[in-house]
Amino acid sequence: MKNHKAFAAIAPGLERVLHAELAELGVTGDVEPGGVAFEATSKNLALVHRNSRLAGRVTVELGGTKARSLEEVARGARALPWKDFVVPGQPIEVKIITEGHQHRFAATFSKKIELAISDSLRGPRLPGPRPPREPFRVQCVIEDEKAKLRVDASGDLLHRRGWRLATAKAPLRENLAAAVLLAVGWTPDEPLVDPMCGSGTFAIEAAGMAMGHAPGTRGKFGFLTWPSFDKRAWTALDKKPISRGQAPIVAADRDAGAIRATRENADRAQVTKRISIVESDVRNLEAPADHGLVVANPPWGDRIERREPAWRSLGDAMHGKFSGWGLAVLSPDRSFLADIKMQLEPVLTFPSGGTRITLYASER
Repeated sequence: MKNHKAFAAIAPGLERVLHAELAELGVTGDVEPGGVAFEATSKNLALVHRNSRLAGRVTVELGGTKARSLEEVARGARALPWKDFVVPGQPIEVKIITEGHQHRFAATFSKKIELAISDSLRGPRLPGPRPPREPFRVQCVIEDEKAKLRVDASGDLLHRRGWRLATAKAPLRENLAAAVLLAVGWTPDEPLVDPMCGSGTFAIEAAGMAMGHAPGTRGKFGFLTWPSFDKRAWTALDKKPISRGQAPIVAADRDAGAIRATRENADRAQVTKRISIVESDVRNLEAPADHGLVVANPPWGDRIERREPAWRSLGDAMHGKFSGWGLAVLSPDRSFLADIKMQLEPVLTFPSGGTRITLYASER
């Protein structure tokens, strides 16, 4: 993997939060649109996949080629060091990506590149384990008659921790919830309450941080099969959870179905003992301390027909039992904030579920 660049992707608008997280993990990189670029060493790939809560997918760029013709792309692809990344006999999938539209010859390009990769892997079969059944995924990004070839290091999307099977309305992706918490400076030594928890994503991500659970524990990442990957970089990682705080974490919702989903998800995430799960309307919810952070993704858009009462109830709670607490709230526009009657400032904006939403927070 010498001299190759890796790229950790995240929703646009969250790049700097990811950059700060990777730096905390010991991975230095550069902010680019849609993510962070860093050196593709075995150690860096292992650290990001096991410990990053924010990265959505990691790819490694093998090289580029001119793309004025199909043969030119195939010739350039054939010259790349595929033997460092693909096990002979492993299935290969190629996805063609172009700026803003589907490439009209995408299927033809994909097949041609697959054949070029297979050609570069030809040679005597060496003894060893069977090739992986999981396909080796390649991205061919075509722009201005140039093509870049990237390999997928991750496999499945990294926000899929494996615990969220039960969902409520409009669930927020796990990595986006973690990004919100980090963006407002929450740490596990500060009490946290999500009074409209839905399927419990904020609370479960917070509990995972507090208990020191590494998010990437499934161990089926694509890079683990690469011939050039030094497996000692993976086995050397410290896998013992380290508790990082004991402040209370509360997940509450007035909907019994949401509470049931939160309990089921928390059980799968093995964080149930760290979260207080309460069926309660926000107006009746008791604050577990005299200060802390309230984080909420209240109903907006088409999620429910009557969304205003939820926002008014949140505002009443912030001026009542949660007076003195900080607030971080997600909303597609400022009009929803009038019912809260607090001074909230935009922190960052990012897409979620096809809508651009903004994180607003009080001064802390």
